[in-house]
Amino acid sequence: MIRRTTAWAAAVLLTLSGCTAGGAVAAAPARPEGVQPPEDKVNNALSCLVRRSFAPSDVRPPKLAGGKLIAGVDLSDTTMSHWNATSHQFEGFNIDLLLAVARSLWPGADPRDKITFRAVPPGTGALAQLDPAHAQHVDVVATSLTATCERAALAYFSTDYLDSGQTALVRRVPGIGSPAVRPEFAGMEQLGGRRVCAPRLTTSLAAIRRYRTASGQALVPVQTEHSIDCLVMLRQGQVDAASTDENILRGFAELAPDTILVTDPPREPSCAYNVTKTGCTWFTDEPHAFAFSRGDEPLVRYFNYVLQGMRATPGGKFGEWGRAHDEWLSMHPDEGMPDAGPSVAVWPW
Repeated sequence: MIRRTTAWAAAVLLTLSGCTAGGAVAAAPARPEGVQPPEDKVNNALSCLVRRSFAPSDVRPPKLAGGKLIAGVDLSDTTMSHWNATSHQFEGFNIDLLLAVARSLWPGADPRDKITFRAVPPGTGALAQLDPAHAQHVDVVATSLTATCERAALAYFSTDYLDSGQTALVRRVPGIGSPAVRPEFAGMEQLGGRRVCAPRLTTSLAAIRRYRTASGQALVPVQTEHSIDCLVMLRQGQVDAASTDENILRGFAELAPDTILVTDPPREPSCAYNVTKTGCTWFTDEPHAFAFSRGDEPLVRYFNYVLQGMRATPGGKFGEWGRAHDEWLSMHPDEGMPDAGPSVAVWPW
């Protein structure tokens, strides 16, 4: 069950009710000199192996000698990270994992005293704040970030800590018989020619631009600054669907009971890491990872050390990862904590 406060939910929706959208996607940050783009720019984790990372190490990262970890988070991702206006603290699945890292680094201390949270935009836009010269510099980006080959040329990633996939949230409409309600659009195939919303500089927006129905019809992409802007626009009738990772959309569906996830599978489902589940509506593969500045290998290794400890039980289901998943993502159709896979000695991108 997702913990959420009415005050927080109301504040978010009222604040974002005036959001705007545009059609063009801003340019991605410049690729570091000497780094060549991957041959396959489409997010295909099966071929580009973005789930691989440095081997874990319990050596304390030198950069944390000051006793603080600065984490970049999304203020309004209801499952992964959000600001609770009642408790006056950040909560969510990613927050719980960050607190586990802080407890490991500073045993006996209050982990919340050891983390400074800073707001970052979704997607690739957050990676700019990993630059030590940035005015709002962060040590780690802990948003619902998909690890991709292209982003791996801009940042280091931890091992995959959550497998998810992109689907769509639409309005609820009256149904016939049982159930009494149904999605306005049953699936992606019914959204051809329709306005589908996602945040700028995200894999979600890129996937919407690429998607074609069986008849070859394209979707009409609408971009916003944040995922929750899409929820507001959906409820106001400005778009026909909000589309991003299911772990995000499930939180929005609980926040807004007049919305519902689509139910029909897409033309080409992408459920390679969700193989035992039926009715998968994912049309992309979204391995989630923490992001770090290129060159910050000791911090990546320490995060991987903590994540590896969470894998000590099958699927991570009974440890800290499992407790956080039960709290925030109990209905998310993944298969437990992902395996780390083979490690890399040198970042290959």
